[in-house]
Amino acid sequence: MDTLRSLVGEPEPFLTTTWRRRARLLRPPVPSAPPVTLADVDAALASGLLRRPYLELVSRGKNLEPGEYTTARTVGDQVFGGYADHAEVLRRLASGATLLMRNIEHWHPGAAALTARLGGELGRRVEAFLFLTPPGGQGLGSHRDDADVFVLQLHGSKRWRVHAIPEDGHWRIGYEPDPGPVELESTTSAGEVFYIPRGAPHSAVGHADGLSVHLSLTVRQPGTADLRAALARHLDDGLRLPPRPVDRAELHRAATELLDHHRRRLAGLSPEDLCAAVEAVPEPEDGSETGSGSDIGDASLSPDSARTVADLAAALRSGANGA
Repeated sequence: MDTLRSLVGEPEPFLTTTWRRRARLLRPPVPSAPPVTLADVDAALASGLLRRPYLELVSRGKNLEPGEYTTARTVGDQVFGGYADHAEVLRRLASGATLLMRNIEHWHPGAAALTARLGGELGRRVEAFLFLTPPGGQGLGSHRDDADVFVLQLHGSKRWRVHAIPEDGHWRIGYEPDPGPVELESTTSAGEVFYIPRGAPHSAVGHADGLSVHLSLTVRQPGTADLRAALARHLDDGLRLPPRPVDRAELHRAATELLDHHRRRLAGLSPEDLCAAVEAVPEPEDGSETGSGSDIGDASLSPDSARTVADLAAALRSGANGA
């Protein structure tokens, strides 16, 4: 479990005393190189290909209107909307909004390799969400996730507040207006890891020392919807039916073949097989394990004139040091 070890230290004490139980601030003895850099974010925003829902801008629990930070592009003779407007994203970020980049493992090689390795070790599907928050900014209000979360603080720092999980186990995902007593309040700095158990209400605010960037690795637990989907895939595997039976006799033959095929497939399926199917995770793919490029921006620029995330981070850091 080398990947888990790089996040929490020795895995066994963490799994027996912390996992699925309580929030905890972790300081890996040998912090790993950041899997994603500010330069990677700038490259994605400037590529012209990043599109909603892969990015969202939020402030104090409310989503900004997509038209405020996206633009349309013409491909051939068709117009498609929702593409990131690099300059507008930076402008909103400098004004206090949080940039949320969803499922970056879909396009970032380092994040893809990291989620695949961790998922393989835990036997669960792992996703990666990147958050960029300006000083004093708060993207999401107190909410619950249907996943265990490892927060990797990549840049700057952030103040976290985590509330207790209900003892009766009854809770719903999403925003929580009444999160209950605070269980842990802590600040994460670059290189540290913050673990939040599934179902624990939590919120975070960017620290005054500059731009905060963290990567949330969400460890998904399979549910009944996953069982249904896995069963449907298993039953239909190898099934070949005519797309459009043209008369009653052909429709009856197709129905008979469908039922016979499903009975054969179902006869050899056990609950253990079905659970194993939903718990399967993809094999790690070859690819870069760390970000690329420089995170050094131009501190002489003001936040309003920054042209890259790295420039904005440098400007905010310079402003905090001069305050």
